[in-house]
Amino acid sequence: MKRIISMSILFCLSIGLNAQESTQNKTAIASTLIGEWIIDLRPTPDAEAYLKSFVIDSLVGKSFSGTFYGSPIENGLLNSDWESIFFAFTTQDNTYPYYHSGYVKDGRIYGISYCPGRGFTIPWNGDKNDNTKEP
Repeated sequence: MKRIISMSILFCLSIGLNAQESTQNKTAIASTLIGEWIIDLRPTPDAEAYLKSFVIDSLVGKSFSGTFYGSPIENGLLNSDWESIFFAFTTQDNTYPYYHSGYVKDGRIYGISYCPGRGFTIPWNGDKNDNTKEP
């Protein structure tokens, strides 16, 4: 009986530690992502920088919201099960939907946008705005 009670206590402690780790992981992900990112959307490698804002306002579970290039983010999803944080979302202008995906690694964000209606895809990257970085 004592063995069953001891094992039950260890099991409950294990669940509590896993929940604490999960909460800490979510907090770390949120502090990494939430804020404004300055994205370089230059059309070719030799073009001048074309800087636009990517803002992540909130993170709930695996979903996020914000704006990209002035358009509201729709269907924002995260996958933090890998070494990097991966994401995907859609936006729209007055005519076409745009599909975006990418990842955050070593404090930088990397992505690609695709618009079948306009017949283009473009890679992009950027850094978090210094005013929104965690201290």
